[in-house]
Amino acid sequence: MANTTTRPVITRLILVRHGETEGNLSQVWHGALDAPLTARGRAQVAATAARLAQLHAHRPVDHLYVSPLPRAQSTAAAIAQATGLVAEVIDGLREFSIGDWEGRAFRDLRETEDLWGRWEADPHFAPPNGESPSSFNSRVVDVAQRLVAQHPGETLVAVTHGGVIGNLLASFVGDGPGDWRRFDPPNCSISILDWDGAQWTPVLINDIGHLPAPAQADYLPDY
Repeated sequence: MANTTTRPVITRLILVRHGETEGNLSQVWHGALDAPLTARGRAQVAATAARLAQLHAHRPVDHLYVSPLPRAQSTAAAIAQATGLVAEVIDGLREFSIGDWEGRAFRDLRETEDLWGRWEADPHFAPPNGESPSSFNSRVVDVAQRLVAQHPGETLVAVTHGGVIGNLLASFVGDGPGDWRRFDPPNCSISILDWDGAQWTPVLINDIGHLPAPAQADYLPDY
């Protein structure tokens, strides 16, 4: 009797964090705001574009998506040039916004507002005109699931932000949204996840092996 088992259709999602910015170095929250790439950030972007070109040659990328924020778009532009792809802006890939509290130092947000303590006590807490961890996680998970549903069997690249990637990894291969600290990505790291229509399988998590030593930074967590 013939084997009638149907192999699952695998859709690949490649997540890329933008290059290092002045805001990353100064430890200031730039969720919906923007900050320019540093010289090291530009070197990271060049190395990451070269790595994506290698991946594209081995397994062609079908679609390149990017956050609307300039730091992600400049990173995606280098990848587009290296691969010949056209970057498409997806609003849902934007970074976590804390509304009226944007542009404040992490230390100030910890000590003055106890922001992380409030979030740990209530993941639905949102600063004025900002997002809560719960609403942010729902947004980014929804956009990722929608993209893979739209492109079964294809390979997608999403150039986005640390909060987005950390939440997706925690939700898809970790212990849930609260596990994001374990997956907080370095600048220009690459993560690869495969979706078979039912579950996610990690292929590569927060890899920076493509970055030359001068472009690798001592990682500064945002909390």
